[in-house]
Amino acid sequence: MDYTKKILPSGMRVIFRKMESPLVALNLWAKVGTKDERPEKNGISHFFEHMVFKGTQSFPQNTLARKVQALGGSINAGTSLDTTNFYLVLPGEEWEAGIRILAELVTNPLFEAEDIEKEKLVVLQEINIDEDNPEERLIHLLYQEVFAETPYGMPILGKEETVKTFTREDLLEHKRRYYHPLNLSFVGVGNIEENEFFYQVEKAFSETPFSEIPWTVQSSKWCFKPGKFYREAKDVQRFYGAIGFPCASLKSEDFYALRFASVLLGEGLGSRLNISLREEKQLVDAIHTSYSYYERAGLFGIFYSFLKGDPLQVQEAIWKEIELLTNSLSKKELERARNLLKSSLYQVAETTLGSSELLGRLDVIDTADRVLNYFMYLEGMQEEKIQEVITKYFKPEQATHIVISPEGAT
Repeated sequence: MDYTKKILPSGMRVIFRKMESPLVALNLWAKVGTKDERPEKNGISHFFEHMVFKGTQSFPQNTLARKVQALGGSINAGTSLDTTNFYLVLPGEEWEAGIRILAELVTNPLFEAEDIEKEKLVVLQEINIDEDNPEERLIHLLYQEVFAETPYGMPILGKEETVKTFTREDLLEHKRRYYHPLNLSFVGVGNIEENEFFYQVEKAFSETPFSEIPWTVQSSKWCFKPGKFYREAKDVQRFYGAIGFPCASLKSEDFYALRFASVLLGEGLGSRLNISLREEKQLVDAIHTSYSYYERAGLFGIFYSFLKGDPLQVQEAIWKEIELLTNSLSKKELERARNLLKSSLYQVAETTLGSSELLGRLDVIDTADRVLNYFMYLEGMQEEKIQEVITKYFKPEQATHIVISPEGAT
């Protein structure tokens, strides 16, 4: 996973990875997400991501999308709790035009009043769709409860009452506050000349203004409330449940052991929870784990669903498997987890877009060198360390239980 990283005179971080491919992936990352929003402006990061595609000075209305397609490329974006990113994949010979397009996208958006009002309806529809989807609703509730009274507890899409208030001035302030060189990382991956890539990025962003407003710095320590039980009846036919634990952030050394714990417990048909609860006891139809890691904290989630049964019985069986894992972990299981983690990392690293996303996200909230550390910790991980973090984070008093059940179910 060789790459080169430079910091331009403006303070912008630029990363390049040489890769034999007919495609070039360009990825612009901004260190701004839901955690940086004021509660009354919740969702502005996601709305900003939408609005820049509605027209810029050089590409008004829909001409940007047509320009990208004319080059044979595809462009998209994403918003998370920590970051906003804009990515472009196109034929190798068009990479210089791609850099200029991404620079134009975030430095010269028009934010026309008519487009703002139209896009509010689009985002409100997204919010309604998520609320109607029981699996999305489950995730939303879990984050809301686990991260209660912290910025990570706010929804990425925002709320109906906040989205309706967004103005052009809000978007311009967001741009000034966060879209400046010191807050950006630009990643390029492909078969192009390295020095020329760095030169073209610096040239394209040379006129990017520095922030006029200092961005908010979050407090050094967050306090998480004790776990709770939450049940919601909904017009569904199945039970959907989750158990969530607040845990280590991406920057913690516990990050690596928690990735192992996720694979061991619930990733793949060979995981403990799948074998025990789905295959042997047949308590659930589906079960999996997810360790989501961010700059300030992490969330370890265990998700399950079933048609008929008792959520309490499922929860008891999950706790039993967690207890068993803290007492017994075979070398065979550990090797399975190690191989699966290696494989998933290789699958990401073998594509231009996957490489640019991995390097960019890590760099903007921590450091791209985390990739190199990942390989080291994969090889050196021991059973004792995994059991230590499970004992440390998976405590009943820290667990939040969420159940979405059919209306009328007991």
